[in-house]
Amino acid sequence: MRLGRLSSVQVKVNPLFLLLCLTYVYLGLAREILVILGSLLVHETAHGLMAKIMGLKIAEIDLFPFGGQAKIEDFTGLDPEKEIYVALAGPIISLSMAAVFYFLPLKMDPLNLDMLVKVNLLLGCLNLLPALPLDGGRVLRALLSPYRGYKKATRIAALTGETLGGLMIVGGAYLTWVNLTGINFIILGVFLFWAARRESRFLVYAFMRFLVHKKGELARKGFLSARQVVSMEDALVKNILDSSQPSHYLLVVIVDQEHHVIGMHSEAELIECLFEKGPRATLRDC
Repeated sequence: MRLGRLSSVQVKVNPLFLLLCLTYVYLGLAREILVILGSLLVHETAHGLMAKIMGLKIAEIDLFPFGGQAKIEDFTGLDPEKEIYVALAGPIISLSMAAVFYFLPLKMDPLNLDMLVKVNLLLGCLNLLPALPLDGGRVLRALLSPYRGYKKATRIAALTGETLGGLMIVGGAYLTWVNLTGINFIILGVFLFWAARRESRFLVYAFMRFLVHKKGELARKGFLSARQVVSMEDALVKNILDSSQPSHYLLVVIVDQEHHVIGMHSEAELIECLFEKGPRATLRDC
């Protein structure tokens, strides 16, 4: 469900999360839901602002109980450092807000103040866990991708998210059986497990998204202008793809030291190589 726009970015609320919010309102916990939603929006605003600073564009944001999933139009696999900065912006602002509400003498209802501290502290700490789709999982993927490749790094971080979600469900079930206090953990664990599995399933779209326009134009026209690049085998695939343009299809002609043509790669092949081998991949690795 569309909630509105946040700094020109479409914000959506996951249908299950919306149902959960309505349930809490029905139970007389409307204030808690407003605090959670407000904290989530501030958290995601930090992601959006950092993405803009990094020169990235966020297509939309899906809100979940543990935070939001920002869908970045640009391919961050070319520059994992950017994903680290964008990912850490949310937890940092949430923990900063928790500190402000806790240490500064603000004139507020003590109950609301205590709730703001707890929600933002939980939101910040939870998102630092190294598991997709949490922000810490995106940091883990960015750190692993130069060594394991973007695809394998995503699978590792997503598997960590599924494992964490499963543990939360089991722990919540135990607490519910003992003293009926684990319902929230079960709900959070279900959301986390589902989102982590979705992250892994939709991995292929992450690196093909920015080629959709080109493929559509190619299918519609039957042809598409190409841009050729001549390169040595030792050139980084990442650096070559940096020169990719939406209006042209990239073809790389590979030459040896004597400038003899020894091969050619298409843009799609380079992207696949980059995801398999990581940002340090060279044309020779492909």
